[in-house]
Parts: sequence; structure tokens; C-alpha cells
Amino acid sequence: MCTCLYSQMPVTMMVRLLAGTNLRVLLATLCLASGSFILLTTWVRQVSQEYQQRSRYDHETLDDPDWSDTDIRYDIGSTKRGFLLDTPHCKIPDIDPFDPVILREIGRRGEIRCSRVQPSLVYSEGSYLRINWTKIKNDLNGDFKHCQYHGIRRGDKNSDFAFELGKLSEPFSHDILVPPQDEFMRVNCYSRGEGRISTNFHATVPLKPEVEERANQQFKQHKETHQPKETYNVHMIGIDSVSRLNFMRQMKQTQKFLDNELGGFEMSGYNKVADNTFVNIVPMLMGKFVRELGWNETMNNKPFDEYPFFWKEFSQAGYRTLYAEDAPYIAIFVYDKAGFHKPPGDYYNRPLSVALEKQRSIWNANGNCVGDRLETSVVLDYVTDFSRVFKDKPHFGFTFITRMTHDDMSMVSSADYAYVKFLRRFKEEGHLNNTVLIFFSDHGYRFGRMRNTYVGKVEERLPFFYLVFPPSFREKYPDIVKNLKINYKRLTTPFDVHETLKDLLYFDGVARKGSVQDRGISLLREIPIERTCEHAGIQPHWCLCLEPKKLKPTGLLARGIGDAVVAHINKELSGAFHLCAQLSLENISQVVKMASNDQILRFDNVFNDVINHTIVYGTKTEAPVIYQVTLSTIPGHALFEATISFDPSSGKFAMGGDISRINAYNDQSACIPNFKLKKMCFCL
Repeated sequence: MCTCLYSQMPVTMMVRLLAGTNLRVLLATLCLASGSFILLTTWVRQVSQEYQQRSRYDHETLDDPDWSDTDIRYDIGSTKRGFLLDTPHCKIPDIDPFDPVILREIGRRGEIRCSRVQPSLVYSEGSYLRINWTKIKNDLNGDFKHCQYHGIRRGDKNSDFAFELGKLSEPFSHDILVPPQDEFMRVNCYSRGEGRISTNFHATVPLKPEVEERANQQFKQHKETHQPKETYNVHMIGIDSVSRLNFMRQMKQTQKFLDNELGGFEMSGYNKVADNTFVNIVPMLMGKFVRELGWNETMNNKPFDEYPFFWKEFSQAGYRTLYAEDAPYIAIFVYDKAGFHKPPGDYYNRPLSVALEKQRSIWNANGNCVGDRLETSVVLDYVTDFSRVFKDKPHFGFTFITRMTHDDMSMVSSADYAYVKFLRRFKEEGHLNNTVLIFFSDHGYRFGRMRNTYVGKVEERLPFFYLVFPPSFREKYPDIVKNLKINYKRLTTPFDVHETLKDLLYFDGVARKGSVQDRGISLLREIPIERTCEHAGIQPHWCLCLEPKKLKPTGLLARGIGDAVVAHINKELSGAFHLCAQLSLENISQVVKMASNDQILRFDNVFNDVINHTIVYGTKTEAPVIYQVTLSTIPGHALFEATISFDPSSGKFAMGGDISRINAYNDQSACIPNFKLKKMCFCL
């Protein structure tokens, strides 16, 4: 327990002394030098009764955070995670996804087991529909006669809101090659007694002669005109509402597979640029904000057919294209919008998705399963079949899956099983040998109690984002790989994804540095270290970069922080005091406070994407405040840089990351072999 010189003063005298100051910070700094765990609860409460009537400390001279009215605790000995991003103009705190405070708000679920009441007696494989004899034998004891199907097609109006059933097929009891007009189907299977034993829906990927003719001709022209060094396939797989932090805590299998088996490149500073899915996907696919397209809410009846989605560039270059979603009534370009009157891709699963939605009798597991298959897996199987059929032909896919993760953060852990299975199979079948995978989310969770906390604000703004390249890419293009590794710790956005798609389509293998003047910069190029939110097109209420403000190095708070850092250094050295001198604070040259901007902390909601676009601000959310200090110690005049964070919700100060020695120590620490202690030790 720290002995505080001022704790013996009468309360009234102390209040007079503290008039016009922030009581908590002053108490903290008076006792911080010991670096010990401090509890002044009772005394603080006594003083607080009179102090609450007094004015707060002048923030121009101290500028400290608001403190709670209970305990003051300083856990100077512990080390936190430091910064996720640490560039000159963007520092984002690295929050522990497994912090107990966060975990109390989030549940975790297991794998969803779909009902086997209506087993899938057929399955799709590329362009084929195959009989599942294993299920017939095991589940039905062989009681099977045949199946028939109705093809599912877009309706007469060719809109995204209608479908129609084709003629009933001939009965079949063997594998069949599906004709192009019947790529989606509702299949009924019957027992030997003619009773219906199964109803299910399937998607196949039949070759379409008109697509093949166009693609072959245009791909030849693309290669002759642009002479790309590589013609990689590209698959974009998006999951709705999964933050980077929730991906780490809830999709551990998938993250491990991406990191260890696929060598994925994470973009840890991937910051959303707008509120919801629609307004974050548009910059990714078109390189513009929605308002810059000329679109607004009065145009909800206008289809999106004529807008410059980048998949059209791939199509014109001779790539077969796929567009796939689930949850048709809340799909990206359909929710309160007109969707597409012409299919956006050569292969477009919407007729199947709408038909599935109409036949609710086959759904189970709270609307996540279609018969004995997870809806998410139905979509991912479609993606896999697309890649199987066009394994040796150029293709591009955009897939976005919503239902399972949109309304419940804890369901993300259930989704983990489906995605890791998909990725494992995708790798085993060799699809990634010539494919670039962009695996991402649009934003974090946007609802519930957690959104009103600082952690919730961080989660909402930082979705997860990964790039996966063919295994040969690292060896062939080491300079681009170097850029990708650098960009892991740089500020990135959906605008950068649009530029990345350009570099992939017209790939020349040259590693470049991006220009800070460009709003969108390809992730294959080095993102400039001096990039700010303003450069990247991130508005203040979405920008997580902390705002710096210099404090007086001679002030009371600065002195307390400096003493705390030195106390921490001495604690590290305590086991070697027979070799190293105990250090004392010599001078503080700089203290910089870094805190989230006020618009982030007061942000409550957004209404309307374009017309009457309104940002609502509310009560200020408590958020960590970080102090960076540069100081020197004696003996030896060592110069150190350190970071201390204060969490107002817990009332704790803590070291943030390692302490850095920023001047040469030469032979000052020659007496000690420990590398970590060498930078701190002044030999006796």
C-alpha cells in the first residue's frame, strides 16, 4: 500500500487545496510514483461529497479523462497490448478481444445440426445432379424409386423479386447432366410405393454456350491488349456484421486456417467508411461513395444494372462471373431498393434464394437450415461448384452471406464451422492454386448494448479483412508480399479494395508505393505511413485514429506518469539490482495525450444514406486515454519512450506495450546478458 503524504490532511483543507482541479488525477499523480497498487476508496468518497460542488481541473493545463467516483487503481506492473496501428498520424488501440468485460456480453454457440427429416437424396457437383446412394442406404434402408425436378427461373418481369417453376422433368434414378436453363431446381424424391420422401432445392453450374463464346473471345483480347503477367481468378467472400475482434474470438478455426494453412494477409487497420452494408460495399465495388454515383433514396425503383460495378471489368476481360447471396429480402441491392433487372453475373443464385424463402416448410434450426443443409453451406457449395467447373478458365465471384451473423453476435461462432470447412475443401481441391481470395466483412455489429461502449464503437468500425494468394505468389513476387506485410499495420478502407481489384485484373507483378493523395490505394502497393483518415476518405465519426495533444511536461500529471514509468522500469530490474543501479527520473521532455475524437465518442446513429443524411450524437461514451511520454533517467542519462493507458471504466492505469530505449547505451549495460534488461540497466 502506498503511503500518500496528503492522506493525513483534513478533508476541508484538502478540498480548498484541490479547488479548480481534477481530484482524481491529482491524487493519482501524488501517489503514482511508487508504482504500487493504490486503493483510496473511503477517503475519495469523503472528499468527493464536497468536491462535487467544485469546478473541474482546467483541461488546457492537464486535459485528463473523467474518472469514476469509486476506486482509484494503478496497475503499473501489467503490460497491455499497445497499438494496433502505430503510424505518425494514426494510432488505434489494440483491444484484447478476450477481455473478461467483453466476454460477459457475448455468448458462444456450437455447430448447428440441421434436421434429417427430409434428407437430401441428391446433390450437385458442378454441372451434374447426382444421386446420394449412401443416404438412401443409411437413412431409408434403400426404399427409393426415383426423383423429379422443376427448374427455377427468373419470372416474366425479369426482376429480383419473382421466380417461376419450369416443367416437371422426367423421372431419374441416376446422375444427370443439368441443361443450362435448369441451373436451379426444386427436387422431389419418391419411395418405391410412390410416396414423396424428400423435397429440397439445389444449384448447379451448367456450361452456357453464349457465355463460353463471349468469354473465350474477350479473354484472348484481354491478354493481347494488356498482357497481364498473371491471370488470377478472384473470389470475394463477405460475411455480414463481423468485426475483426469478434472474428478473432468467435471464428478461431477459420482464423487459424487462414493464418497457418493459407498464409493469409490480414489488414488489421481496415476501417469502414460508412454506416451499413450497402454504403460500404459500393466503395469496394465502384470506388465511390453512394452519393457520388448520383443515387439517392428517391431512386429506390431504379435497378442497379447500369452502375459501374467492377465485376463488369472482369466480365469484359473474358472472366466468367458469379454473384451469390442468401437472405433475399435483405440483400445488398434489394433491401428498400430495386435490385437488378438483368442478372449481375453469368451465374446468379437469386431465383433459387427467392424460391427457398417461399417454401418455409423445409426450414429448421431457427431459419438457418434448408432441410438437412445449412443455408450458408448451400451458398458456399455453389461457389465451390462454380470454381470446379471453371477451374482452368478465368472466373470472378462476389459472394455475400448475411442471415446467420446479421442479428446475433454469438451466431458467428456457429458460422465458424461452415467457413473453415469451405476453405479446407477449397484448398484441398486446388482452387487456390490460381485464385486470389478476398475474405472480408462490411462492418462490425451495429446493434445492442455493446454498441454504446467504446469497445462496441471500435468493433463496429473495424471489420475483419484477409487476402489469400496462390502458394507460388510469395516466391514469385517477394516485393509485393513485403508491401502486403507492411499494409497489415496501415490504415485501409473499402476504396483500397476497388484499387486492388484493378491491380489484380491488370496484374504486372511490379511492387509500387501508393500516393497519399489518392483516396483509394491498391493493397498490393505500400500504403503511405503518413496516411490519415482524411486522406483515406474516412469521416471523423468513423475514424478510430486517436487525436494527439501535447501536455505540459512540467505538469503534475506528466510528473506522475514519469514516476510511474520509472517505477515500472525499476520493477523490471529488481531481480538484477546486484548488477544494475536503481534508476531515478531525471527529466520529462514530452507527454502526448491521445484520445478518440468527440464525434466518435458521442456518435449514436445515422439516418438516410444520401437525402437528409443525418448523424445523431448523444451522450459521450467513456473511452481509454493513452499517454506517450519521453523521459530520461539517472544514472546514465538513458532516454526512454513509454505508453501508459487509462481505462475509466475500470479506473486503471497500465503500461501499454514495451518501453523503448531511444539513445545508445553502448557499454552501460555490459554487465548483464539479458537482452530485455540491457536497454534499462546501468551497471554498478
